Amino acid sequence: MTLSTLIISFAILAVILTFLFAKWVVKPQSWLMTWLQNFCGVWFVFSGLVKAVDPMGTAFKMQQYFAEFQQTFEHTWASFIAPLFPLMAQYSVGFSIAMILLEIVLGVALVIGYSPKWTSRVFFALLIFFTILTGFTYLTGYVPTNKYFFNFSAWGMYDKNQMRVSDCGCFGDFLKLDPKISFFKDLFLLIPGFVFLLWAKAMHQLWTPGVRQRIMLVALIATLFFCLRNTFLNEPMWDFRAFKEGADIRTTRANELAAAQQVKIEYAIAVNKTSRESIKIPYSDYMKDFKKYPKENWEIKFINGESKVTKTKVSDFQILDVHGADITEALLKNPGYSLMVNAYKVHGSSVPDKQIVRDTVYTDSIQIVKRDTIRLKKMLRIDSSFIEIDRFEPAPGDKSIFSDKINPLANAMVKQGVTTYAVTGGLGEAHIHDFAKSIAAEYPTYQADDILLKTIMRSNPGLILWKDGKIIQKWHHKHLPSLDELKSLIKQ
Repeated sequence: MTLSTLIISFAILAVILTFLFAKWVVKPQSWLMTWLQNFCGVWFVFSGLVKAVDPMGTAFKMQQYFAEFQQTFEHTWASFIAPLFPLMAQYSVGFSIAMILLEIVLGVALVIGYSPKWTSRVFFALLIFFTILTGFTYLTGYVPTNKYFFNFSAWGMYDKNQMRVSDCGCFGDFLKLDPKISFFKDLFLLIPGFVFLLWAKAMHQLWTPGVRQRIMLVALIATLFFCLRNTFLNEPMWDFRAFKEGADIRTTRANELAAAQQVKIEYAIAVNKTSRESIKIPYSDYMKDFKKYPKENWEIKFINGESKVTKTKVSDFQILDVHGADITEALLKNPGYSLMVNAYKVHGSSVPDKQIVRDTVYTDSIQIVKRDTIRLKKMLRIDSSFIEIDRFEPAPGDKSIFSDKINPLANAMVKQGVTTYAVTGGLGEAHIHDFAKSIAAEYPTYQADDILLKTIMRSNPGLILWKDGKIIQKWHHKHLPSLDELKSLIKQ
């Protein structure tokens, strides 16, 4: 699916709705205005629905933006704004659901013609917000990674690898858009935004005011329930991510890594340190004339060509043991079933504690036996002392989920001889040991990047059944299988 395919689909559906409304509901004052309402309304409803399938994904994207905005404003005169963004990040799920609700309800309002003045103003304001957001993302491609956005003199040639956020999340995980394309898409949508704002009186209105209000209320309640279902109650109803059920992670990862190794450098970008002039040179030409660009005067950056295999988050799939050793391949090559406990964040705190340290005291004595000197050591006593340590204690809610729900299944699988392990994000070696001991886990606990674990699964924690490097099934911690169900799956 591409953006052009979507736009054509929206346009065709808008034509169908326009003729249906004209025949069965009300003849439009302006056919073009009615078509524009339906086109933009369908666009917003679809865009909102593919995000409503997975509000957590939008929330994680918002957290990325909040982190970038914090760094951006910290180095400006408006640095007093920066502390607001970490606070907003704590409520990213709420912001995500609110934005999805607004987007879908606004799309419905456009289609049915609810309160044209209000709808046109909110629609235009939301487009301005989206344009600023995608514009910021796109323009960071001109900002070197070690520079700040508002340091305009340091801007160089456009490089998409410099963009602080890889995609805007406009269509969730259903369709990944390059921020540059997203920016121009929003500029395009500003055209009907201006039309609605200037000629709101020409917008069509279907049925009666009472019917329109009831439709809006139903759309609001239905969307809210759908978002809550896909956020707090279960895994997303439809999974558009690379780690969906049935995905062959081992094969995909191997193909992507192999393709990445075959990518060659295509261009060199030379930036004059004085004038900030940028020159893009084919790599072969640069290697012939590299002496023209001494390091004293030029900054050189190399640009790789495009891989023939589309890179996904699967390329970043990596699991480490508590000592930092990479065990990814060993886990993926396991030909049998394995059960993975996915927990991208374990809530808890460090608790002051004491640890006993024992020190053995010896006595030395020297004896001479047939001209050989022998040193004899004899244990005198064992001294014990206490040292202050910080012990990680999981939050009561997290601890109860593992103790009451996860462990009865996971520990039973260990007894069945099924490879079982937990993977967490954000816990160090010492805290992993404290966590495993606290929940009485009979299986090992490993570590991985928390963003990767969030991509694999939205439930925190949740269970994933693997076989031969493939994801067989995923379960939210509120909808775990019974032990008999799990055993029957493994016997298949």
